[in-house]
Amino acid sequence: MRARYHRLSPLDRMLLSIEDVRTPTHIGALLVLEGPPLLDAAGHLRLEEIRFRLERRLRRVPVLRKVLYQPGLLLGPPLWVDDAAFAMERHLLHAEIPAPGGEAQLLRLVENLLSKLLDRSKPLWELWFLTGLESGRLAMLVKLHHSIADGKAALRIFSELFDLTPDAADPEEEPWLPRPSPSHGQLFVDNLAMKGAALARAVKRLTHPVALACSVASAGRTLMRTLRESQRAPRTSLNAPVGVSRRLAVMRMGLAEARDVAHARGAKINDVMLALIAGGSRELLLHRGEPVEGVALIASVAVSLRSTTDAGEIGNRTGQLLVPLPLDLPDLEACLEAIAASTRKMKKKELATSSEHLIACVSMSGLFRLLARRQHTMNLFESDLEGPPVPLFMFGARILEVVIANNLGGTVGLSFAILSYAGQLNLSVCADAERFPDLEALAAGMERSWAQLSRRHEPVEEGPPLFVP
Repeated sequence: MRARYHRLSPLDRMLLSIEDVRTPTHIGALLVLEGPPLLDAAGHLRLEEIRFRLERRLRRVPVLRKVLYQPGLLLGPPLWVDDAAFAMERHLLHAEIPAPGGEAQLLRLVENLLSKLLDRSKPLWELWFLTGLESGRLAMLVKLHHSIADGKAALRIFSELFDLTPDAADPEEEPWLPRPSPSHGQLFVDNLAMKGAALARAVKRLTHPVALACSVASAGRTLMRTLRESQRAPRTSLNAPVGVSRRLAVMRMGLAEARDVAHARGAKINDVMLALIAGGSRELLLHRGEPVEGVALIASVAVSLRSTTDAGEIGNRTGQLLVPLPLDLPDLEACLEAIAASTRKMKKKELATSSEHLIACVSMSGLFRLLARRQHTMNLFESDLEGPPVPLFMFGARILEVVIANNLGGTVGLSFAILSYAGQLNLSVCADAERFPDLEALAAGMERSWAQLSRRHEPVEEGPPLFVP
Protein backbone atom coordinates (compact mmCIF):
# COMPACT_ATOMS: atom_id res chain seq x y z
CA MET A 1 0.00 0.00 0.00
CA ARG A 2 1.38 3.44 -0.91
CA ALA A 3 0.78 6.83 0.70
CA ARG A 4 -1.83 8.79 -1.26
CA TYR A 5 -1.33 12.36 -0.13
CA HIS A 6 1.36 15.00 -0.51
CA ARG A 7 2.95 15.09 2.92
CA LEU A 8 5.62 17.55 3.97
CA SER A 9 9.13 16.15 4.36
CA PRO A 10 11.16 16.65 7.57
CA LEU A 11 13.04 19.50 5.86
CA ASP A 12 9.76 21.12 4.79
CA ARG A 13 8.43 20.86 8.34
CA MET A 14 11.64 22.31 9.76
CA LEU A 15 11.14 25.43 7.67
CA LEU A 16 7.69 25.83 9.23
CA SER A 17 8.81 25.10 12.78
CA ILE A 18 11.59 27.69 12.92
CA GLU A 19 9.41 30.52 11.62
CA ASP A 20 8.51 33.39 13.91
CA VAL A 21 8.04 37.13 13.52
CA ARG A 22 11.82 37.65 13.44
CA THR A 23 12.45 34.76 11.06
CA PRO A 24 10.05 34.61 8.11
CA THR A 25 10.94 31.59 6.00
CA HIS A 26 9.60 32.65 2.64
CA ILE A 27 11.71 33.07 -0.49
CA GLY A 28 11.56 36.51 -2.08
CA ALA A 29 12.13 37.44 -5.71
CA LEU A 30 12.05 41.02 -7.00
CA LEU A 31 11.37 41.41 -10.73
CA VAL A 32 11.51 44.54 -12.85
CA LEU A 33 9.29 44.57 -15.96
CA GLU A 34 8.42 46.83 -18.84
CA GLY A 35 5.46 48.92 -17.75
CA PRO A 36 3.31 49.80 -20.82
CA PRO A 37 1.92 46.32 -21.64
CA LEU A 38 0.48 46.05 -18.13
CA LEU A 39 -1.01 49.55 -17.91
CA ASP A 40 -4.20 51.01 -19.35
CA ALA A 41 -4.47 54.19 -21.42
CA ALA A 42 -4.53 56.29 -18.25
CA GLY A 43 -1.34 54.67 -16.94
CA HIS A 44 -3.08 52.58 -14.27
CA LEU A 45 -2.28 48.95 -13.56
CA ARG A 46 -4.79 46.58 -15.17
CA LEU A 47 -4.99 44.62 -11.93
CA GLU A 48 -8.31 42.82 -12.43
CA GLU A 49 -7.36 41.70 -15.93
CA ILE A 50 -3.99 40.46 -14.66
CA ARG A 51 -5.69 38.51 -11.88
CA PHE A 52 -8.07 36.90 -14.34
CA ARG A 53 -5.32 35.93 -16.78
CA LEU A 54 -2.96 34.63 -14.11
CA GLU A 55 -5.67 32.49 -12.55
CA ARG A 56 -6.00 30.62 -15.84
CA ARG A 57 -2.36 29.60 -15.48
CA LEU A 58 -2.71 28.19 -11.98
CA ARG A 59 -3.77 24.84 -13.41
CA ARG A 60 -0.10 24.44 -14.41
CA VAL A 61 0.97 24.81 -10.76
CA PRO A 62 -1.74 23.24 -8.55
CA VAL A 63 0.29 23.78 -5.37
CA LEU A 64 -0.52 27.50 -5.53
CA ARG A 65 -4.15 26.64 -4.73
CA LYS A 66 -3.24 24.42 -1.77
CA VAL A 67 -3.26 25.29 1.91
CA LEU A 68 -1.37 23.75 4.80
CA TYR A 69 -3.35 21.15 6.74
CA GLN A 70 -2.21 19.95 10.17
CA PRO A 71 -3.76 16.54 10.97
CA GLY A 72 -4.23 15.28 14.49
CA LEU A 73 -2.63 12.52 16.52
CA LEU A 74 -1.89 9.27 14.62
CA LEU A 75 -2.84 10.90 11.32
CA GLY A 76 0.70 11.54 10.10
CA PRO A 77 2.70 14.63 9.08
CA PRO A 78 1.17 17.85 7.69
CA LEU A 79 0.04 17.86 4.07
CA TRP A 80 -1.14 20.20 1.31
CA VAL A 81 -4.87 20.21 0.48
CA ASP A 82 -6.99 22.32 -1.86
CA ASP A 83 -8.11 25.64 -0.41
CA ALA A 84 -11.91 25.66 -0.66
CA ALA A 85 -11.90 29.43 -0.07
CA PHE A 86 -9.22 30.23 -2.66
CA ALA A 87 -9.53 33.73 -4.11
CA MET A 88 -7.00 35.29 -6.44
CA GLU A 89 -7.44 38.75 -4.92
CA ARG A 90 -5.97 37.45 -1.65
CA HIS A 91 -2.70 36.64 -3.42
CA LEU A 92 -2.29 39.11 -6.27
CA LEU A 93 -1.79 42.46 -4.56
CA HIS A 94 -0.80 46.03 -5.39
CA ALA A 95 1.23 48.71 -3.67
CA GLU A 96 2.49 52.12 -4.79
CA ILE A 97 6.18 52.98 -4.55
CA PRO A 98 6.57 56.31 -2.72
CA ALA A 99 7.71 59.30 -4.77
CA PRO A 100 9.99 59.92 -6.50
CA GLY A 101 9.93 56.19 -7.37
CA GLY A 102 13.67 55.58 -7.39
CA GLU A 103 15.60 52.52 -6.35
CA ALA A 104 15.85 53.65 -2.73
CA GLN A 105 12.06 53.96 -2.39
CA LEU A 106 11.53 50.62 -4.16
CA LEU A 107 13.94 48.78 -1.89
CA ARG A 108 12.48 50.29 1.28
CA LEU A 109 9.02 49.11 0.21
CA VAL A 110 10.28 45.63 -0.70
CA GLU A 111 12.19 45.31 2.57
CA ASN A 112 9.01 46.15 4.47
CA LEU A 113 6.90 43.63 2.52
CA LEU A 114 9.49 40.89 2.95
CA SER A 115 9.50 41.32 6.72
CA LYS A 116 5.82 40.34 7.03
CA LEU A 117 4.82 36.71 7.59
CA LEU A 118 2.58 34.88 5.14
CA ASP A 119 -0.88 34.01 6.44
CA ARG A 120 -1.03 30.24 7.06
CA SER A 121 -4.81 30.18 6.72
CA LYS A 122 -4.43 30.52 2.93
CA PRO A 123 -1.96 29.21 0.31
CA LEU A 124 1.50 30.38 1.27
CA TRP A 125 2.37 32.81 -1.51
CA GLU A 126 1.82 36.40 -2.57
CA LEU A 127 2.56 38.33 -5.73
CA TRP A 128 2.82 42.10 -5.30
CA PHE A 129 2.70 44.53 -8.23
CA LEU A 130 4.60 47.69 -7.31
CA THR A 131 3.76 50.74 -9.42
CA GLY A 132 5.32 54.19 -9.53
CA LEU A 133 8.82 53.08 -10.50
CA GLU A 134 10.78 55.60 -12.53
CA SER A 135 11.38 55.26 -16.29
CA GLY A 136 7.95 53.76 -16.90
CA ARG A 137 8.77 50.35 -15.45
CA LEU A 138 6.96 48.11 -12.99
CA ALA A 139 8.31 45.99 -10.15
CA MET A 140 6.88 42.73 -8.92
CA LEU A 141 7.67 41.03 -5.62
CA VAL A 142 7.08 37.30 -5.32
CA LYS A 143 6.84 35.70 -1.87
CA LEU A 144 6.71 31.91 -1.63
CA HIS A 145 7.03 29.95 1.58
CA HIS A 146 10.20 27.86 1.67
CA SER A 147 8.25 24.84 2.97
CA ILE A 148 6.59 24.61 -0.47
CA ALA A 149 9.77 24.63 -2.53
CA ASP A 150 13.51 25.09 -2.51
CA GLY A 151 15.13 27.53 -4.92
CA LYS A 152 15.10 25.25 -7.96
CA ALA A 153 11.50 24.19 -7.44
CA ALA A 154 10.43 27.80 -6.84
CA LEU A 155 11.95 28.88 -10.15
CA ARG A 156 10.07 26.11 -11.92
CA ILE A 157 6.77 27.01 -10.21
CA PHE A 158 6.80 30.66 -11.19
CA SER A 159 8.26 30.14 -14.64
CA GLU A 160 4.96 28.38 -15.41
CA LEU A 161 3.20 31.72 -14.96
CA PHE A 162 5.36 33.50 -17.53
CA ASP A 163 5.83 33.24 -21.31
CA LEU A 164 8.75 32.76 -23.70
CA THR A 165 7.34 35.24 -26.22
CA PRO A 166 5.53 38.58 -25.80
CA ASP A 167 2.52 37.43 -27.84
CA ALA A 168 1.93 34.03 -26.19
CA ALA A 169 -1.74 33.03 -25.93
CA ASP A 170 -3.40 32.45 -22.57
CA PRO A 171 -4.50 28.92 -21.63
CA GLU A 172 -8.17 28.24 -22.14
CA GLU A 173 -10.35 28.96 -19.15
CA GLU A 174 -11.24 25.83 -17.18
CA PRO A 175 -13.44 25.65 -14.08
CA TRP A 176 -11.65 24.65 -10.91
CA LEU A 177 -13.36 22.76 -8.09
CA PRO A 178 -11.41 22.11 -4.90
CA ARG A 179 -11.10 18.52 -3.84
CA PRO A 180 -12.42 17.87 -0.33
CA SER A 181 -9.84 17.41 2.40
CA PRO A 182 -9.24 13.76 3.36
CA SER A 183 -11.17 12.40 6.32
CA HIS A 184 -9.52 11.29 9.56
CA GLY A 185 -10.02 7.70 8.51
CA GLN A 186 -8.34 8.24 5.17
CA LEU A 187 -5.41 9.99 6.80
CA PHE A 188 -5.08 7.23 9.40
CA VAL A 189 -4.90 4.60 6.64
CA ASP A 190 -2.49 6.75 4.64
CA ASN A 191 -0.25 7.15 7.68
CA LEU A 192 -0.26 3.39 8.19
CA ALA A 193 0.75 2.98 4.56
CA MET A 194 3.68 5.34 5.09
CA LYS A 195 4.78 3.47 8.21
CA GLY A 196 4.37 0.15 6.43
CA ALA A 197 6.46 1.28 3.49
CA ALA A 198 9.21 2.49 5.84
CA LEU A 199 9.10 -0.85 7.71
CA ALA A 200 9.28 -2.77 4.43
CA ARG A 201 12.38 -0.82 3.40
CA ALA A 202 13.99 -1.54 6.77
CA VAL A 203 13.20 -5.25 6.53
CA LYS A 204 14.58 -5.39 2.98
CA ARG A 205 17.84 -3.90 4.19
CA LEU A 206 18.03 -6.35 7.10
CA THR A 207 17.65 -9.30 4.74
CA HIS A 208 20.80 -8.15 2.92
CA PRO A 209 23.27 -7.83 5.83
CA VAL A 210 26.33 -7.24 3.64
CA ALA A 211 24.67 -4.39 1.73
CA LEU A 212 23.33 -2.99 5.02
CA ALA A 213 26.77 -3.09 6.64
CA CYS A 214 28.31 -1.35 3.63
CA SER A 215 25.58 1.29 3.65
CA VAL A 216 25.96 1.95 7.39
CA ALA A 217 29.74 2.10 7.10
CA SER A 218 29.54 4.50 4.17
CA ALA A 219 27.04 6.73 5.99
CA GLY A 220 29.25 6.68 9.10
CA ARG A 221 32.35 7.65 7.16
CA THR A 222 30.49 10.47 5.42
CA LEU A 223 29.11 11.77 8.71
CA MET A 224 32.52 11.66 10.38
CA ARG A 225 34.08 13.45 7.42
CA THR A 226 31.36 16.09 7.59
CA LEU A 227 31.99 16.69 11.27
CA ARG A 228 35.76 16.57 10.83
CA GLU A 229 35.80 19.05 7.95
CA SER A 230 33.37 21.40 9.67
CA GLN A 231 35.07 24.27 11.44
CA ARG A 232 33.88 26.45 14.24
CA ALA A 233 32.90 29.78 12.73
CA PRO A 234 34.94 32.74 13.97
CA ARG A 235 33.27 35.14 16.36
CA THR A 236 32.68 38.45 14.61
CA SER A 237 30.07 41.20 14.65
CA LEU A 238 28.43 39.54 11.63
CA ASN A 239 26.60 37.06 13.84
CA ALA A 240 23.92 37.89 16.38
CA PRO A 241 20.24 36.96 16.85
CA VAL A 242 18.36 38.20 13.80
CA GLY A 243 15.82 40.99 14.12
CA VAL A 244 12.64 41.79 12.18
CA SER A 245 13.73 44.35 9.58
CA ARG A 246 15.69 43.66 6.38
CA ARG A 247 18.05 45.43 3.97
CA LEU A 248 18.77 44.52 0.36
CA ALA A 249 21.65 45.20 -2.01
CA VAL A 250 22.70 43.71 -5.34
CA MET A 251 25.58 43.81 -7.78
CA ARG A 252 25.39 42.66 -11.39
CA MET A 253 27.72 41.36 -14.03
CA GLY A 254 27.56 39.59 -17.36
CA LEU A 255 27.22 35.83 -17.11
CA ALA A 256 29.72 35.23 -19.93
CA GLU A 257 32.29 37.49 -18.27
CA ALA A 258 31.86 35.73 -14.91
CA ARG A 259 32.27 32.36 -16.65
CA ASP A 260 35.45 33.55 -18.37
CA VAL A 261 36.90 34.83 -15.10
CA ALA A 262 36.18 31.49 -13.43
CA HIS A 263 37.40 29.22 -16.23
CA ALA A 264 40.62 31.19 -16.68
CA ARG A 265 41.50 30.21 -13.11
CA GLY A 266 40.25 26.64 -13.16
CA ALA A 267 37.35 27.57 -10.88
CA LYS A 268 33.56 27.48 -10.94
CA ILE A 269 31.36 30.55 -11.22
CA ASN A 270 30.18 30.02 -7.66
CA ASP A 271 33.80 29.98 -6.46
CA VAL A 272 34.16 33.45 -7.98
CA MET A 273 30.99 34.61 -6.23
CA LEU A 274 32.28 33.27 -2.89
CA ALA A 275 35.53 35.16 -3.45
CA LEU A 276 33.55 38.38 -4.01
CA ILE A 277 31.62 37.72 -0.79
CA ALA A 278 34.93 37.19 1.02
CA GLY A 279 36.29 40.46 -0.38
CA GLY A 280 33.18 42.38 0.64
CA SER A 281 33.11 40.82 4.11
CA ARG A 282 36.79 41.67 4.60
CA GLU A 283 36.15 45.32 3.83
CA LEU A 284 33.09 45.38 6.08
CA LEU A 285 35.03 44.02 9.07
CA LEU A 286 37.94 46.40 8.43
CA HIS A 287 35.40 49.25 8.19
CA ARG A 288 34.16 48.18 11.63
CA GLY A 289 37.69 48.09 13.02
CA GLU A 290 37.75 44.32 13.46
CA PRO A 291 40.81 42.16 12.73
CA VAL A 292 40.86 39.88 9.68
CA GLU A 293 44.26 38.26 10.19
CA GLY A 294 43.77 34.52 10.52
CA VAL A 295 40.00 34.86 10.03
CA ALA A 296 38.16 32.53 7.65
CA LEU A 297 34.40 33.00 7.62
CA ILE A 298 32.31 29.86 7.22
CA ALA A 299 29.73 30.02 4.43
CA SER A 300 26.83 27.59 4.43
CA VAL A 301 26.49 26.87 0.70
CA ALA A 302 23.24 25.28 -0.46
CA VAL A 303 23.60 22.23 -2.71
CA SER A 304 20.71 20.77 -4.67
CA LEU A 305 20.12 17.04 -4.13
CA ARG A 306 17.49 16.75 -6.83
CA SER A 307 17.89 13.94 -9.33
CA THR A 308 16.47 13.86 -12.85
CA THR A 309 13.51 11.82 -11.55
CA ASP A 310 12.40 14.38 -8.94
CA ALA A 311 13.37 17.55 -10.81
CA GLY A 312 9.71 18.51 -11.28
CA GLU A 313 8.60 17.89 -7.70
CA ILE A 314 7.94 20.56 -5.11
CA GLY A 315 9.33 20.50 -1.58
CA ASN A 316 12.93 20.76 -0.43
CA ARG A 317 15.84 18.59 -1.55
CA THR A 318 18.89 20.54 -0.50
CA GLY A 319 21.91 19.97 1.67
CA GLN A 320 24.67 22.27 2.85
CA LEU A 321 28.41 22.49 2.47
CA LEU A 322 30.46 24.54 4.92
CA VAL A 323 33.07 26.42 2.89
CA PRO A 324 35.82 28.54 4.52
CA LEU A 325 36.29 32.04 3.08
CA PRO A 326 39.76 33.37 4.02
CA LEU A 327 39.74 37.08 4.82
CA ASP A 328 43.48 37.48 5.43
CA LEU A 329 44.34 37.25 1.71
CA PRO A 330 44.01 40.79 0.32
CA ASP A 331 44.99 39.41 -3.10
CA LEU A 332 41.67 38.17 -4.51
CA GLU A 333 43.52 35.80 -6.85
CA ALA A 334 44.92 33.91 -3.86
CA CYS A 335 41.56 34.01 -2.10
CA LEU A 336 39.79 32.56 -5.13
CA GLU A 337 42.44 29.86 -5.49
CA ALA A 338 41.96 28.82 -1.85
CA ILE A 339 38.16 28.73 -2.16
CA ALA A 340 38.26 26.75 -5.42
CA ALA A 341 40.66 24.24 -3.82
CA SER A 342 38.28 23.80 -0.87
CA THR A 343 35.21 23.19 -3.01
CA ARG A 344 37.06 20.84 -5.40
CA LYS A 345 38.08 18.45 -2.65
CA MET A 346 34.59 18.20 -1.23
CA LYS A 347 32.47 15.26 -2.33
CA LYS A 348 29.47 17.52 -2.66
CA LYS A 349 26.74 14.93 -3.03
CA GLU A 350 27.79 12.82 -0.03
CA LEU A 351 28.57 15.70 2.31
CA ALA A 352 25.42 17.63 1.38
CA THR A 353 23.26 14.51 1.79
CA SER A 354 24.75 13.96 5.22
CA SER A 355 23.93 17.54 6.22
CA GLU A 356 20.37 17.06 4.94
CA HIS A 357 19.94 14.05 7.21
CA LEU A 358 21.46 15.88 10.19
CA ILE A 359 19.10 18.85 9.69
CA ALA A 360 16.11 16.52 9.39
CA CYS A 361 17.02 14.65 12.60
CA VAL A 362 17.55 17.84 14.60
CA SER A 363 14.36 19.42 13.27
CA MET A 364 12.31 16.37 14.25
CA SER A 365 13.72 16.59 17.78
CA GLY A 366 12.10 20.02 18.19
CA LEU A 367 15.41 21.67 19.11
CA PHE A 368 16.19 23.35 15.81
CA ARG A 369 14.95 26.83 16.70
CA LEU A 370 16.77 26.77 20.04
CA LEU A 371 20.02 25.59 18.47
CA ALA A 372 19.76 28.02 15.55
CA ARG A 373 19.76 30.99 17.95
CA ARG A 374 22.96 29.68 19.53
CA GLN A 375 24.86 28.17 16.61
CA HIS A 376 28.53 28.97 15.92
CA THR A 377 29.16 26.76 12.90
CA MET A 378 28.45 29.26 10.10
CA ASN A 379 28.68 33.01 9.51
CA LEU A 380 26.55 33.42 6.39
CA PHE A 381 24.27 31.66 3.89
CA GLU A 382 24.90 31.40 0.15
CA SER A 383 23.02 29.78 -2.71
CA ASP A 384 23.29 29.91 -6.48
CA LEU A 385 20.55 29.27 -9.01
CA GLU A 386 20.54 28.91 -12.76
CA GLY A 387 17.63 30.85 -14.18
CA PRO A 388 16.25 30.94 -17.71
CA PRO A 389 18.91 31.73 -20.34
CA VAL A 390 16.40 33.73 -22.41
CA PRO A 391 14.07 36.61 -21.45
CA LEU A 392 10.62 35.81 -20.06
CA PHE A 393 7.45 37.85 -20.51
CA MET A 394 4.29 38.51 -18.56
CA PHE A 395 1.37 39.37 -20.84
CA GLY A 396 3.69 41.08 -23.31
CA ALA A 397 5.84 42.85 -20.70
CA ARG A 398 9.45 41.74 -20.77
CA ILE A 399 11.01 40.81 -17.43
CA LEU A 400 14.14 42.94 -17.38
CA GLU A 401 15.79 41.75 -14.20
CA VAL A 402 15.35 39.29 -11.33
CA VAL A 403 16.83 39.59 -7.84
CA ILE A 404 16.52 36.87 -5.19
CA ALA A 405 16.16 37.64 -1.46
CA ASN A 406 17.09 34.62 0.66
CA ASN A 407 16.09 33.80 4.21
CA LEU A 408 17.90 34.83 7.37
CA GLY A 409 17.70 32.83 10.56
CA GLY A 410 19.17 32.14 13.97
CA THR A 411 22.33 34.19 14.32
CA VAL A 412 22.94 34.42 10.56
CA GLY A 413 22.12 37.95 9.46
CA LEU A 414 23.71 37.81 5.99
CA SER A 415 22.34 35.72 3.13
CA PHE A 416 23.68 35.87 -0.41
CA ALA A 417 21.91 34.61 -3.54
CA ILE A 418 23.29 34.28 -7.05
CA LEU A 419 20.92 34.05 -10.01
CA SER A 420 21.64 33.96 -13.72
CA TYR A 421 18.92 35.25 -16.04
CA ALA A 422 19.05 36.05 -19.77
CA GLY A 423 22.83 36.48 -19.82
CA GLN A 424 23.04 38.52 -16.62
CA LEU A 425 24.32 37.38 -13.24
CA ASN A 426 23.04 39.06 -10.07
CA LEU A 427 24.66 38.65 -6.69
CA SER A 428 22.19 39.88 -4.07
CA VAL A 429 22.45 40.14 -0.32
CA CYS A 430 19.65 40.18 2.24
CA ALA A 431 20.78 41.47 5.63
CA ASP A 432 19.41 42.13 9.09
CA ALA A 433 18.86 45.90 9.00
CA GLU A 434 19.69 46.42 12.68
CA ARG A 435 23.03 44.62 12.47
CA PHE A 436 24.04 45.95 9.04
CA PRO A 437 23.40 49.70 8.80
CA ASP A 438 26.77 49.78 6.98
CA LEU A 439 25.78 47.32 4.27
CA GLU A 440 27.14 49.76 1.69
CA ALA A 441 30.68 48.94 2.87
CA LEU A 442 30.14 45.26 2.06
CA ALA A 443 28.56 46.06 -1.33
CA ALA A 444 31.40 48.41 -2.27
CA GLY A 445 33.92 45.76 -1.24
CA MET A 446 32.28 43.21 -3.51
CA GLU A 447 32.31 45.68 -6.41
CA ARG A 448 36.01 46.42 -5.91
CA SER A 449 36.75 42.70 -5.65
CA TRP A 450 34.99 42.09 -8.96
CA ALA A 451 36.96 44.92 -10.58
CA GLN A 452 40.15 43.26 -9.35
CA LEU A 453 39.26 39.77 -10.56
CA SER A 454 37.93 40.96 -13.90
CA ARG A 455 40.96 43.25 -14.25
CA ARG A 456 38.91 46.34 -14.79
CA HIS A 457 40.86 49.52 -14.26
CA GLU A 458 38.09 52.09 -14.20
CA PRO A 459 37.17 53.32 -10.69
CA VAL A 460 34.22 51.65 -8.99
CA GLU A 461 31.57 54.14 -7.95
CA GLU A 462 30.07 53.98 -4.50
CA GLY A 463 26.45 52.83 -4.51
CA PRO A 464 26.03 51.71 -8.16
CA PRO A 465 22.48 51.84 -9.54
CA LEU A 466 20.43 48.84 -8.61
CA PHE A 467 18.29 48.66 -11.75
CA VAL A 468 19.01 49.90 -15.23
CA PRO A 469 16.48 50.27 -18.08
